[in-house]
Amino acid sequence: MALGVLAISLFTLWASRDAAIEHAHETSKNVTAVLVSNIARTVETSDNSLRSLITALDNPAVQAMDPGLRHELLFNRTAAAYVTGMGITDDHGRVIDGCCSSSHAWDFSDRDYFIAQRQSANAGLYVSSVYRARSRSGAQSIAMTRRVNRPDGSFGGVAVVAVDIGYFKQLLAKLDVGPNGITAIVREDGTLVARNPPISQARMVNLGHSPTFPRMVAQDSGFYAATSSLDGVQRLYTFQRVPGTPLIAVVAPAKSDVLAAWRRLSWIIGVSAFSVSLAFGTVVWLLAFALRDHAKTHVLLTDLTQTDPLTGLRNRRVLDDVLETEWARLQRTDDPLSLLFVDADNFKQYNDKHGHAQGDIALKHLAECINRHVRRRGELAARYGGEEFVVVLPNTNEAGALQTGEAIRREVEYGRPTGSSAAIPPFTVSIGCATGRRSPPSSLDHLTKSADLALYAAKRQGRNAVVAAGGGVSP
Repeated sequence: MALGVLAISLFTLWASRDAAIEHAHETSKNVTAVLVSNIARTVETSDNSLRSLITALDNPAVQAMDPGLRHELLFNRTAAAYVTGMGITDDHGRVIDGCCSSSHAWDFSDRDYFIAQRQSANAGLYVSSVYRARSRSGAQSIAMTRRVNRPDGSFGGVAVVAVDIGYFKQLLAKLDVGPNGITAIVREDGTLVARNPPISQARMVNLGHSPTFPRMVAQDSGFYAATSSLDGVQRLYTFQRVPGTPLIAVVAPAKSDVLAAWRRLSWIIGVSAFSVSLAFGTVVWLLAFALRDHAKTHVLLTDLTQTDPLTGLRNRRVLDDVLETEWARLQRTDDPLSLLFVDADNFKQYNDKHGHAQGDIALKHLAECINRHVRRRGELAARYGGEEFVVVLPNTNEAGALQTGEAIRREVEYGRPTGSSAAIPPFTVSIGCATGRRSPPSSLDHLTKSADLALYAAKRQGRNAVVAAGGGVSP
């Protein structure tokens, strides 16, 4: 039962552990969805600004405007506070006009966003990798661009909206995923756009080399547990792709943080369950010992009620029960049942001459002699009363009973008591023997009377003899 309690506790704790991880996944999924929603809204706003800019530049009325007025109209109001640059280039990557000045001379022909738009007429909205802005002293940004076509469909340049990386960092900083958790924006090529907490450039690695990163690229969203290649912390990664972009939002609480409360609960439940089980086991063991001692005491008391206190043989009560049992068995089988009635000769005179203490020693010696020759399974030696004893010999015929009786008689006459250095005054016994089968005798009482009569016959014939009912004598 104690092991059962521990097993149930362990099962419950393991289930609660899985529940804690599942809850962390659900929470991370909700946080990721909010993060993706904010970024998607920013991307959509920037894309609308690009489309509006390209449409305006294609308008002849706008083209005919004064350059200064046109710049004021198109670029003095950027899409949002996070947009740090907005402009348009020619087909060689040189800036024609932009939000910061109408006289920019920057050349962006080496940027990935320019190359991608120039090489493909169907690039659509292109989100660049992270770069250091030349116009803003190397501040990190990403660009969202769309291709500008000439009236004949040939490449005419790109429209650009630059978004400061600080925008993504600000979004991530608002999310709390535990002391060892991380949030990140990653490109599908494995480059890191933003991370909270931030990581130094020296430790920056391309996540594309991580064995688990392909899971993010192959699916629009998902969840898995892995050890970070950057800091070695095991985290629970929930990711979701920003629609229409190569950006992937990642929320990854540390597994140790997720399971911190569960571990505390595990200690409480574990210690409690162990303590209860230990206490229960201790009580059961103590009860078992008490029951064992009680059983021993019961056996001892039972043995005391069935044993003659002087000789150590069974008493009259046990003898009567055994005789009833053996007589009932005799009625079911053809096996014989023999009885020996053993009586010390002239024992009253023996007591008067040597004293009752010496008489008790003599009776103990007699009991030992009888016991040494009653060894087979089912045989019984009992004190019938005073100096008289009865031996029950199942499955023993008359000859075997006479042989056993004679062995007892000789042992009494010539043996010496064990455990005593002093010899006792000699005495003898007379033994009456009777054997019964299904018929005759007709009853157990008849069988015992036959053995008793044989005993008296032995007395009449001079004592120190074994006499069988019906006249058989062992000299």
